[in-house]
Amino acid sequence: MADSNPQLKAPVDTPCDVKLETDGGEVKAEAKAVTMINWFKTPTNPRWAWFYFLMFGGTYSVLCIFGALTANDKILSLIWPANPFMLGMLMRFSLLALPLGWVACLAGFAIAIPIIGCGLMTGAGLAAYNFGVVVIGYVLLSRLDRVDQRLQRLTSVFYLLFAVGAASIFAGIVGSIMIGPLFHDPAAVSSFRYWFSVELINQLAFLPIILSYPEGRKWGRRQLPQPTFHDQAPIIVLVLSVVTGIFFGGVGALAFPVPALLWCAISYRVFLTALLTFAFCIWAIMATTLGYIDVSHVDQSLVLSISMGAALITLGPLIISTTTATRNEILDQLRQLAAEREIVANELDHRIKNLFALVNGLISLSVRGKPEMKPLADTLRNRLVALHHAHGLVRIRTGTASSDAAGGFTSLKEFIGTLLRPYEDGEDKHFVVDGDEVFIHGRTVTPLALVFHELATNSTKYGALNDPDGALGVHISRGIDDLRIKWIERVPVKTGYSDAADSGFGSKLLDLTINKQLQGSYARTYPEGGMDIEIILPGKLFGDIPSNPSLLSS
Repeated sequence: MADSNPQLKAPVDTPCDVKLETDGGEVKAEAKAVTMINWFKTPTNPRWAWFYFLMFGGTYSVLCIFGALTANDKILSLIWPANPFMLGMLMRFSLLALPLGWVACLAGFAIAIPIIGCGLMTGAGLAAYNFGVVVIGYVLLSRLDRVDQRLQRLTSVFYLLFAVGAASIFAGIVGSIMIGPLFHDPAAVSSFRYWFSVELINQLAFLPIILSYPEGRKWGRRQLPQPTFHDQAPIIVLVLSVVTGIFFGGVGALAFPVPALLWCAISYRVFLTALLTFAFCIWAIMATTLGYIDVSHVDQSLVLSISMGAALITLGPLIISTTTATRNEILDQLRQLAAEREIVANELDHRIKNLFALVNGLISLSVRGKPEMKPLADTLRNRLVALHHAHGLVRIRTGTASSDAAGGFTSLKEFIGTLLRPYEDGEDKHFVVDGDEVFIHGRTVTPLALVFHELATNSTKYGALNDPDGALGVHISRGIDDLRIKWIERVPVKTGYSDAADSGFGSKLLDLTINKQLQGSYARTYPEGGMDIEIILPGKLFGDIPSNPSLLSS
């Protein structure tokens, strides 16, 4: 086992810290529950270790006696909880996985043999059966990491099924050879089928409950549904489906609760889902053997078949529940990353605003007392204001006036014009934006702003916006299912695009934004004396009529 501890000194988990602001009774109850769990991990005082081993072996002995004495019972003949209990406790608590834990269970089994009334040879075969099953399951499960052992990952249930399946095959072989028809009718079902099925049923019914049993303070609040109709609805529907199945009868009634179980798996955590699937297995056995569901005949073979079916049906909800748990964990991580990203972005915006203000102040300070420089200073300030406004479109911030329009549309031509306005040269414009009038949705503003800001930046370094005689044209054409934007630059001299535009961060930004985020495409060509880019975007990102005030007016 990955986290087993050969010494009795270092605790596996830190002891719980109980918050004092909660109610006194609740604090005591939660502290006791967590303390009981921590007891079996590593005792605070090694001199008390014998007590935990005694409890473990004694409980195993009682469960062995219970399984044997109820073997001829009409309902409980298929229940043998000793093996899944021992395997689950060994996997959950590293202290019990020490050699003394195995010895304690062996001693408990030896005490149970005289009470069961088995002979020496039968008892030896039963011991080989029980401990062989646990050893195989323990060896296979201990190779998994702690997350899979707790059924907290999508593949955890498949690993569990593989481990208990291998242990059940061993049970079928050993049970049929060394024990034989000890607790079943060989005329109704073969020994291998009986022992294999009984072991698989019990492992799938009991083991997920032990493995997924939660730890920590206030686990009940996190695991159990809140006392509201919305949270209790899956359980209510599960109970109603059981009652409906009994009312209609027939073997098909056993499938009535399956949709409700799936709903429970989506709504609840793994531990509660395991409890509900266990209750479903017990109900399937009881409803069949007691005649609540009318079938043509009830014998051990039929009950065994129905029980196996119920146990395998429970795998579906467990898989869904572990998948939901994995998804929720990923969503929590994404929310945390988004929150951290928002903090960094807000700090970056704040610093950029301060930078604009600082540059504006430096311009004013530099022209103070020089009236002949005032026109140049005004031109620089106007360009800074336009650049600041264009930068503000790159990220629509929540909680501002822009966020009110984030769900509406703004003119694409005005939007591109705003981004290019800082590069105007007085009355002499370097760019023209024409074509069809379309409106972009607020959610598309940020990626489009990044695209055109990058194109404009490259143009100031290599293309039309870098040359006084250069010309930039942006043409928009709306198709049936798409929108085409042509970015055309013409310069009388050779541009530097062919050496720089196809490599570096800019191209990666265009690939990520246009191809992946906006689900579009683009093509770049280099005619003589210029550079052309045609961007094709899905038409669903754009509208024909604005529904809110323009983002550009904020």
